[in-house]
Amino acid sequence: MADISLQVVFNRAFMYLRACGVEMTVERYRTLLHLIEESVALAGEDGQGDELLASVMERLPGYFDLPETIPPKATPELCRGSIGYGRDV
Repeated sequence: MADISLQVVFNRAFMYLRACGVEMTVERYRTLLHLIEESVALAGEDGQGDELLASVMERLPGYFDLPETIPPKATPELCRGSIGYGRDV
């Protein structure tokens, strides 16, 4: 696991949780460390750092209650007035 340090994995997962609005408590820190520990055990000695980070990020929703993400609309709704036509046409 020379490609990425465990500290980097922790930092990225921590910042992701904070960006999602998860308030970090002592228990949640322990949960995050436990998640990383399990991911390291699954990756084994031959696991690459990027695979470890991907594993941790994929498993986060199973360990933490994350808010549902709603993707923004691709474009605003079109109205007749928005393309230059009058309302009586």
